[in-house]
Amino acid sequence: MKKFNQNYCTAAIAKISRDEEIPEECKKFAFVMAILSRRDSVVVRSDDAVAFEGMPPGEKCAAMHAREKGHLNPSQIQRRMTHRHSSTKIW
Repeated sequence: MKKFNQNYCTAAIAKISRDEEIPEECKKFAFVMAILSRRDSVVVRSDDAVAFEGMPPGEKCAAMHAREKGHLNPSQIQRRMTHRHSSTKIW
């Protein structure tokens, strides 16, 4: 029979990704429940969050809406029209 102490439970939490697989004996410790609640509250960042990071909220909404429709967003249009190209092809 395994001894469920603080060290064992800490190691188990680090290796187990799903909460259902954590032994019930470990869930009795307060620090285990605190770690689980913190781990569950972490927001998963998507590619969209990274792509629009740092944009003002209005521009971010416009860019996300344009991406959904398959169009260029206003920032992309401005960048393409103001950037000097080596060729005459803009689009």
